[in-house]
Formats: sequence, structure tokens, C-alpha cells
Amino acid sequence: MDGIRIWFWISSIGLAAILFRPAKKMIFTQRVRRAERKIDRQLTEDERQDLEKRTIPMTVFIVVTFSFLFNSVIMNKYY
Repeated sequence: MDGIRIWFWISSIGLAAILFRPAKKMIFTQRVRRAERKIDRQLTEDERQDLEKRTIPMTVFIVVTFSFLFNSVIMNKYY
């Protein structure tokens, strides 16, 4: 592999790692508010933990997809 491809993979994975926590918090907050509005009461701690566990795979998919697409656009524009 040449240097540009190695840099593309490293920067994409690094960007995904940096964006994971804030994106997870944002998605989790939106899902909790939506669930509370739907059932018209506060969620219990067990329900919140279950919702958080189900949020992680979706967040990983969104963040990894975004970081690879973002880096491919940047790499094609400047290199």
C-alpha cells in the first residue's frame, strides 16, 4: 500500500473514534426523549440501559460511514 491509502485508513478510523462518543450521546438523547414522549412517562434505569445498548451499533454504522465518505471526498479534492 502506498502512503496515501495508509493515511486514508488511519484518518478515517481516527475520525470515527473521535466522533463516536458525541454522536452516541446525541442519538441516545434523541431516542430517550422520543421513547418518553411515546409512552408518556419517564424511562426506568433498565429501559435506559437497554436503549443505550441498542444505540451503539447504529452509532458505529453512522460514524464509520460518515468518516469514510468524508475522507474520500477530502482525499479526492486535495490529492
